[in-house]
Amino acid sequence: MTIIALYLGWNQIGEKGAQHLANVLIHNTTLATLDLGSNQIGQKGAQHLANALTNNTTLTTLDLMNNKIGVDGALYLANALVHNTTLFTLKLADNAILNQGTQYLAYALTKNTALTTLDLRNNAIQDNGAQHLANALANNITLTTLSLRWNQIGKEGAQYLANALTKNTALATLDLMGNKIAADGAQHLANILTSNRTLVTLDLGWNQIGKEGVQLLANAITKNTTLTTLDLMGNEIGADSVQHLANALINNTTLSILNLADNDIGNNGAQYLSNALANNTTLTTLYIMGNRIGVDGAQHLADVLANNTTLTTLDLTNNEIGANGAQHLANALINNKTLVTLDLGWNKIREGTQYLANTLTKNTTLTTLSLVGNEITQHGAQYLANALAKNTTLFTLNLAQNYILNQGAQSLANALANNTTLITLILTGNQIEKQRIEDAMEILKANDALKVLW
Repeated sequence: MTIIALYLGWNQIGEKGAQHLANVLIHNTTLATLDLGSNQIGQKGAQHLANALTNNTTLTTLDLMNNKIGVDGALYLANALVHNTTLFTLKLADNAILNQGTQYLAYALTKNTALTTLDLRNNAIQDNGAQHLANALANNITLTTLSLRWNQIGKEGAQYLANALTKNTALATLDLMGNKIAADGAQHLANILTSNRTLVTLDLGWNQIGKEGVQLLANAITKNTTLTTLDLMGNEIGADSVQHLANALINNTTLSILNLADNDIGNNGAQYLSNALANNTTLTTLYIMGNRIGVDGAQHLADVLANNTTLTTLDLTNNEIGANGAQHLANALINNKTLVTLDLGWNKIREGTQYLANTLTKNTTLTTLSLVGNEITQHGAQYLANALAKNTTLFTLNLAQNYILNQGAQSLANALANNTTLITLILTGNQIEKQRIEDAMEILKANDALKVLW
């Protein structure tokens, strides 16, 4: 048997284990993926692996996250990258590489012509480290994905990276989540978005960019023609700033994924987004979890969903929509022909489950529905069971953390005995007795495709 992928994460192999593996890698000609995450290999273990990489010609993915390799470990790997011509993906998250270690890796990027993905999450590289990487990116023509999330990068670091992107022609994904670039940093990135033609994914979640920063990015989106994914979660945006984004979406023809979770946009923000969705023809995925849109916000979205023909994924987790909000959305889904995934977790839907169940008997496109933590009782489970007896499109139903109990589980099992399309049913956290689970499994054993998580 030929092994092409080896996953050894969380096995405490230490530097000795890394040395043994490195000795094998020098001569191995088949292994393409090696995952050694969280193994305490340290800088010595990184040195052994780096030595192997200078000769190995088959490994394409190496994951060394959370291994305490430090600055010296980064140096060893950087030296290897100068000569290695086959490694495409290197993951070094959580390794205390710091600014100095980042400088070594940045130098390697000026010489290496193979690496396409570099993950440096949570390494405290700060602005100086970002500057080193930016200098390398200005001329690097192979790196397409760079993750720098949670690295204490501020507005200066954002400016360095933005300047690099005016010259770089390869980077498609830049992940800056969890830094502190603020509005000034957002402005630097917004400026390059008006001219950059390679960046496809930009993650600026949890960066304190605020209302001003979002407005600047919104203006850039009206001119940008390549960005397809934008993550702005947790940036204290508010409803007014969402209006700027919504206006941009009316004219933008490329953005397909937008994440605005945890931004306190309220029902007004939901209305602005709904207005945009009435005209936008490219957005397929919208995340607005934790925004307190309420019943009115749900109605605004429902009104547009009845006719929208592009949105396929909508996440409304934790938005206080209640039973009435669920009813509005359920009514819209009777006519909607494009939405595939809907997440309504933690919305206190309760008896509103009946409306959603009724929709499942008529809707022919929804494949994934999450109703986690909605205080659904055995009555709600019965409504869903009745629907599943007729529905022929739903693949995944998540009912975890509800109040379904024994009778509800029995009702679902009876309904699913003949259902041939549902693949995954999640019922964890529902206090269902072991005997009832065994009874239900006996009923469901004829359905080979169904997987039930109790």
